[in-house]
Amino acid sequence: MKKRVLGLLLTTAITALALTGCGQTGSIASTGSDTESTGEENAEETAAETADAAETEAAGEENGEAATQDHGTLKVSFMTGNIRIAVNILALEKGYFAEEGVTVEPVNIGGQDALTAINGSDDQLDILNTGFVPDLQAIGSGYDITVIGGTAVEGGAIIAKSGNTAAYQDADKVINIDAVTSAKLGFVRNESSWVVTRQYLLDNGVSEETIAAIEEEGSGNISYYQDETAVAQAVQKGEVDLGFLPLEYALLYGDAYELEVVTPAGALQENYVCCREVTSSAKLAAKKDAFVAYETARIRAFEYYKQGETDETVRKDVVDTVANYSGKEADYVETYLYGGVTKYATDPNEKGIVKYVEAATNSGLLSSAGIDFSTYDITQNIDTSAYAQAINDLVEREPENEFYAQLKTQFEADNE
Repeated sequence: MKKRVLGLLLTTAITALALTGCGQTGSIASTGSDTESTGEENAEETAAETADAAETEAAGEENGEAATQDHGTLKVSFMTGNIRIAVNILALEKGYFAEEGVTVEPVNIGGQDALTAINGSDDQLDILNTGFVPDLQAIGSGYDITVIGGTAVEGGAIIAKSGNTAAYQDADKVINIDAVTSAKLGFVRNESSWVVTRQYLLDNGVSEETIAAIEEEGSGNISYYQDETAVAQAVQKGEVDLGFLPLEYALLYGDAYELEVVTPAGALQENYVCCREVTSSAKLAAKKDAFVAYETARIRAFEYYKQGETDETVRKDVVDTVANYSGKEADYVETYLYGGVTKYATDPNEKGIVKYVEAATNSGLLSSAGIDFSTYDITQNIDTSAYAQAINDLVEREPENEFYAQLKTQFEADNE
């Protein structure tokens, strides 16, 4: 069973990477009535509906309940089969979006097409929630892209051959700086776990000159590989001492290639940003109430997901809900959601964004982005106001809810 689940994990990971680039378009259309009424009939119906709404609101107020408002519709990227957006799937399928008064219309569009759609003035797409480097590259190309929330964080790992990990670990600094800088390293170009490790080395006294020498092609200590499988095989064969992989690949290849995790990259930069939620500043301004309701529903769904870590009944429901929506097998979904492969976070994490942009810039990842990110103020492309209002509203609504209180504290620390 383990091999089958991990095999599915690899296949889906590769498929997800391909989908991110292709940006296939399509949407799930909302339904509506095709019946047309005369002006008089419309006026009568509108008056009746207004009266009914007033009665409903009054009844709700008498019972001490706030009537649900209609904040409109947001079109959100739900790429087919993508379960990294599990929080959004839960918010949709468990009815949280509807309860908060926002209609979320899933749209099957991603990659560059999605960024173009968000940047456009039409109503094709409002929110994209996967990938962060492409967002930065779009900003460099002059797109109106604004980060409003988080999807997933961390997700990378440093690996070594089984039995060799201790040589590269350090109780105080996580990794043995001298051992890592003198080791032979291997990864796919622009691998985020190396970007984070590289910045960690800089932050711990390793000079730019030393790292530049390590990265120098031909004479340095780094070998670049075509894909993650080649990286794993290189570590197994001893071609390189350390490999840098997405965590799902590190876990997948552990047994097959006799590999062990030296450290998750998250230990080097806690909660380093991975997928972010982005929109345009224009759309955020035009639909602010809808965005607040959207973030409120997502936070509620995130709470439900987290409950599944300790409550087996909730966990089964979360897994079944995501599996049924995505078409993935339940075993695979459970491994992905609760097996240490993915770490979710709804917080925009402004500090984390700034730090990752610095690391990505230092690594040369954004050298062709169109602007100099070493001097560019990325905070002008971050707007935390919708998330801030959402978490504040939830804390006020449920003052005894410790989870919401903790998220508020985290938000204030990450975005002050």
